[in-house]
Amino acid sequence: MDKSIKFLEQLQIGQKCIILGCSGGPDSMCLLDLLCRHNYRIICAHVNHNIRKESADEYLFMKQYCEERGIIFEGLELEKKQKQSESYYREKRYTFYKELAQKYDTPYIMTAHHCDDLMETILMRLTRGSYLKGYAGFTKCYREKKLIFAKPLIFYTKEEIEEYVKENEIPFVLDATNLQDDYTRNRFRHRMLPFLKEENREAHLKFLKYSEEIEEASNFIESQVEQACIRCLKEPNQIDLTLFQKEENYMQKKIVEHLLKKIYGDAVDNLKVFHIESIRENIQKDKNFSLDLPLGYKALREYDILKIERPTATKKYRIKLEPITILPNGDTIEIVEDEDDTSNYTTRLNSEDLELPLYVRTRKSTDRVAIKNMSGTKKISDIFIDEKVSPSQREDYPILVDSQDRIIWLPGLRKSKFNNEKGQKYDIILKYTKKGKF
Repeated sequence: MDKSIKFLEQLQIGQKCIILGCSGGPDSMCLLDLLCRHNYRIICAHVNHNIRKESADEYLFMKQYCEERGIIFEGLELEKKQKQSESYYREKRYTFYKELAQKYDTPYIMTAHHCDDLMETILMRLTRGSYLKGYAGFTKCYREKKLIFAKPLIFYTKEEIEEYVKENEIPFVLDATNLQDDYTRNRFRHRMLPFLKEENREAHLKFLKYSEEIEEASNFIESQVEQACIRCLKEPNQIDLTLFQKEENYMQKKIVEHLLKKIYGDAVDNLKVFHIESIRENIQKDKNFSLDLPLGYKALREYDILKIERPTATKKYRIKLEPITILPNGDTIEIVEDEDDTSNYTTRLNSEDLELPLYVRTRKSTDRVAIKNMSGTKKISDIFIDEKVSPSQREDYPILVDSQDRIIWLPGLRKSKFNNEKGQKYDIILKYTKKGKF
C-alpha cells in the first residue's frame, strides 16, 4: 500500500481528523486499518441505508469494531422506505459526511473506492454515454469549497485489497447483492474486468492513466468554457443566444453542458448525451421551444434567451388595487400624485369612465383590449407575441381591469382607450415598476 501512503502524505493532513465513509466491507475496512496503522485521527462514518435485512447487523459490527479500538464512530440510520435511486443514497451519505466534517472541523473526507471501481465507472459511462469529464470516471482527489474528497485506494485492484485484508486478518462484512448480476455495475465487475485483466495484468493502471489524461484535458477545456460562459450567460441559468450563436459548435455544446452540470450538481448522472444534443438541435431551429429534462427541469427557449429551470405551477390571482400594489412576481403598481413619464409604464385615468375599484389579475384566454388610438380590439395573446413577452411570463403578467372586468391597461406594454394624455381630464395616475428597477 506504498502508493496510498505516499498519496496520504502529500495531502499534509497533520493533526486534522479524517471523515472515513466505512460500510464494513473489505475495501473500507482495508482503508480503516491502513489509516489506523499510520496513526491518523479517524472519524468512522457508517450509514445504515435500511434496504437489506443485514443492514442493522452491519451497523452493530462497525460500531463494536470502533469501540473496541478506540475509534470515534458516527452512525446514521436512514428511515426504512421503498428503495430509492443510487443517487438518492449517495446524496444522503455525502450530506452526512459533510456535516461530520463541520462538526469535527476538518476538510478531509475519504472513501475506499479502488481502481476496479474506476474501471467499472468508466466502462459504464462509455457504454451509456456521458460528458467529457464523466468519461474519466472519478478523480482520486478533488476540492469542493473548503472540503477535500480523497480516494487513497485508487491505485489498487479489488484483488490486491482482498489480499491485504487476508494477510492482516481484518474482519469485514459482505453485501450479498454484490455477488448478483441483477445490477449493471455487477455485470461489468464479473464479466468485463476479468477479461481486461487477463489481457493485461496492469489494465487497471492503464485505466487510471486514461482517467487522469481525460481529467486534465477536461480541466483545460473547462477553463476555456468558463470564459465563453462569461461571454454568453445573461444570468446564472440563462444563455444569450445571440452571443451563443457566435461560438464554435464544440464550444456551444460545452456551454450547454457546463450550464446543465452547474444546475444538476451531484445529480448530473441523470443527464445523458442526447439531452445536450436535443437542446442544441432545437436551438438551431430558431423557434421557441420547451424540452423536458430529468428531475422535473425544462430547457426553455424564449426568443433570444435559453433558460434551464424547474418550473413552478403558475398561480392565478386577482388583487384589488391599493396605493402601492406589490404583485406576486415582485413588480409594483403605484398610485402617484404626479408623473412626467408618458411611456406605457404610466397611465392616466378618469375615474368617471371606470367602474371602481380597480383590480390587477392574470390573463384569460378570451382577453381582448381596446388599444388607445386604434379601432376595434386586439387579443392579449397577440400583444404578448408582438412585444416578445416570454411564454413563461405570460401566464402571470399583470393586467389592470375595472370592476366590470374591462381591460384598462397592460402595464409596460399598451395603454387602452381609457388612458388620457396630459391636458385631458384625469384623477388617477398609475406607475408600473418592474422588479429590481426602481
